[in-house]
Amino acid sequence: MPTEITVKTNPDGYLSIEAKGHTKSVVCAAVSTLLQSSVRYLQDLEEQFPQDLSVKIIEMNK
Repeated sequence: MPTEITVKTNPDGYLSIEAKGHTKSVVCAAVSTLLQSSVRYLQDLEEQFPQDLSVKIIEMNK
């Protein structure tokens, strides 16, 4: 199964990104790195600007 990325947008600018699947390739590693780096960057911004940004991470049941 290939890695599948779904991006949903609304006219108001709302954006949602969902990644599913896993392959043993450099593509999967690149996607994972980009998405995780983006989350970490947003967490850093939240620390600097807590009045302007809230990042919520929800742990899924295993």
